[in-house]
Amino acid sequence: MVQREQDWLMRQIQMLVQFISNLIFNNAPMSYEMNEAQTSEIGALYNQLEALLLTGNICDAENTLHNSFGESEDFLRLAMWFYSEINKKTDEELKASNFSREEIYEGLRDVVCKRGISLPTIL
Repeated sequence: MVQREQDWLMRQIQMLVQFISNLIFNNAPMSYEMNEAQTSEIGALYNQLEALLLTGNICDAENTLHNSFGESEDFLRLAMWFYSEINKKTDEELKASNFSREEIYEGLRDVVCKRGISLPTIL
């Protein structure tokens, strides 16, 4: 894909994450921070995802996220944080991790679909 198309897709993902966050979390800013109210399961998952992202293991991180699917709002907030974070990576960083913007969009779509939210196919 040419750079202009990649930039367009990056903006689409960013807008979708923000839209979903606004819809579900009542316009709360898109961030993820650990707090005492979160379950230890979500906290452990966050730590695991963050460690995998720091080492460039995006595929393993996404697999971990999807294998840990949960119905809670904390899980969905974590998923929105995750896709927002990997969407910030450059095309070169994604390529080095054997990942693409298309996979970011598809993963985001899969997560919200499990919550009953349908996203359009834009690819």
